[in-house]
Amino acid sequence: MSALIVPAVRYVLTQTAAVTAVVPADRILTAYRDGSGLPAILITPESDDAVSPSMLRTDCLRRFTVEIAVIADTLKAARETAEIVRTAVHGAKGTYSGLTIFEIRERGINSTYDIGAEATEKGIHIATVQADAYYRAAAVNPTTIAG
Repeated sequence: MSALIVPAVRYVLTQTAAVTAVVPADRILTAYRDGSGLPAILITPESDDAVSPSMLRTDCLRRFTVEIAVIADTLKAARETAEIVRTAVHGAKGTYSGLTIFEIRERGINSTYDIGAEATEKGIHIATVQADAYYRAAAVNPTTIAG
């Protein structure tokens, strides 16, 4: 079910008018393509961890971390759009394709500048929003080892 987190985050962004006013929905991507146009938003999965692992593995609450990169021509555009993205995802919750997301929490914004290949291309500014989506996973059914 964790495979649904990235599409759920994309859904939140495409359904937020403040986001789509700056970045069209067709440029909110889960895989970047050259020529997609700028500004663009790229959502990338990072990790999927148990929130409080138990020895008996009865826990089902998990934290899925995503990176939401805003790619733009200028630092100002990247940072302003990242702030819109941050406020759009922070506190989002609900059900997406049968997966219950208890809450999405943002953890801040970082910026970087990519000068392009061998500094021959026009550089791009990237402002990244880190976010954690808390969801309930299916209970595990461990195998008993007997040797």
